[in-house]
Amino acid sequence: MKYRICPKCGAHLDHGERCDCEDRKEQKVAELGADLAAQPATMDKREPVLALMPGA
Repeated sequence: MKYRICPKCGAHLDHGERCDCEDRKEQKVAELGADLAAQPATMDKREPVLALMPGA
């Protein structure tokens, strides 16, 4: 049986089979974007100021 090799990822495909390497790449990018959107916009790790005015 003849097969072909995907020029982008090197997968061995049967006759008429479509490679899904581009679909997987787009899905991974979308998942990464969703993960980043779920995180807080800033990561403030400074310690809080205990006294704003001297002697207070």
